[in-house]
Amino acid sequence: MFIFLFGLGILIIIVLIISGPQLLWIRTSCIREYAMCPYFMAQFGLFLLIGIMLGFSDRLGHEIKKKGSWGIDICKIIFCGIPIALFACSNLFYYGINVPVITNFISSYIIHIESGQIVASQIILGFVLITSFFKKTS
Repeated sequence: MFIFLFGLGILIIIVLIISGPQLLWIRTSCIREYAMCPYFMAQFGLFLLIGIMLGFSDRLGHEIKKKGSWGIDICKIIFCGIPIALFACSNLFYYGINVPVITNFISSYIIHIESGQIVASQIILGFVLITSFFKKTS
């Protein structure tokens, strides 16, 4: 188990190192074109993937070995996943997607005080989504 977790940590570090220049290139080209939405979508996808990798190693890897049919924890997705998703997508709401005024107001507040919470919420969202799957045992 230790070797698996250590390998996963190394894999996440490699993904972050490899994706850094690509994200920087996307950001630079988006700034030149005055369209930040593609950059925020790429950032969202990258950190969601990291959260999925963490969730897979934590819980889903053990669930695959179990016998039974797959189920989804809908309550976890509704009460935990949706609020985190709204927070994680605040850059997209503010810069690219037209949404109602209240969501735009909340997104602008989050963006102006942001110091890493959006990235953290994207990772947490990936973790919550992947750990919402489980095997039903009879």
